[in-house]
Amino acid sequence: MQAVNTAWQPINSITTPLTGSPSYTNSGIIKAVMKTGEKISVAQIDYQEFDEENFQYVISPYWEIIDGLPASVFQGIPGIDMELRLERYYRANYTPTFIAERTPSESREDLWELLEEVGLEYYDRFEWLLRTTMRSANDNLIVERRRGVQEVAEFSAGTLSAMQYGDKIIVDSMVAIADTTAGFTDVIFHAVTNGVDIVSRSGEIFVDAMTRATMVPIVIAQRMINQRERSAKRLEGIEQAKRDGKYTGRKPIDVDQNILREVARELDEGIISVKEAMKRTKISSRSTFYRKLRGLQK
Repeated sequence: MQAVNTAWQPINSITTPLTGSPSYTNSGIIKAVMKTGEKISVAQIDYQEFDEENFQYVISPYWEIIDGLPASVFQGIPGIDMELRLERYYRANYTPTFIAERTPSESREDLWELLEEVGLEYYDRFEWLLRTTMRSANDNLIVERRRGVQEVAEFSAGTLSAMQYGDKIIVDSMVAIADTTAGFTDVIFHAVTNGVDIVSRSGEIFVDAMTRATMVPIVIAQRMINQRERSAKRLEGIEQAKRDGKYTGRKPIDVDQNILREVARELDEGIISVKEAMKRTKISSRSTFYRKLRGLQK
């Protein structure tokens, strides 16, 4: 792993950390979502409030994971100069680009609808982000809530899914992790790409920050190769089904066009909200809902 820059000096008030102890802190983990759907932890992001309405965001990259990721998986964090290789990036009294791109501003017309959808009765754009699966159209990054304390747990089926960066799982031995090669590979992939340490009951270290730095590119490459093989088999199966006359493709969501037109009219006139419109058309996906609306205009 390359060295982290500890000699860099802030260049303005925005990049200079606020002093004192924050009165409130909320934390998340930035994750890169692979095309296969797996989530890889790349940084911690904290929102801190201080007295006199001062606030700051702090982004702390997980460099030992980031350094092993190919450009097809991770292209950086918007608004952050990754080439500086800082341990922490500060944005004091300033909403960083990463947050602004994926959260509603106070001036947004449907702001209170969006807040209501996630159960918020006040405006807190960072908390809103933690309660959604919102992604920017410009990248593959999401934010999930981070626990306040690190956990140490005995390994068992399902344990790893709840573990976060810095957590530790205890195993009897590496052999005891899984009964199959596929199961073992899966556990190691998720532990390595999410910053979870694996240690034996006697204290022997199997996976930690140092070993992750060399393991990340290996487990990522293995995952991508496996995905290519699965995709090739799937396409082969589809082609065979087509030859046999058994392939019909994905069935589109059936929506009553009369209801859709009425909903579109009421939505356009401000009579109903998007949430109510989706409920009436029985469409759960916003992207699908808007695609159906665009279809009415053709």
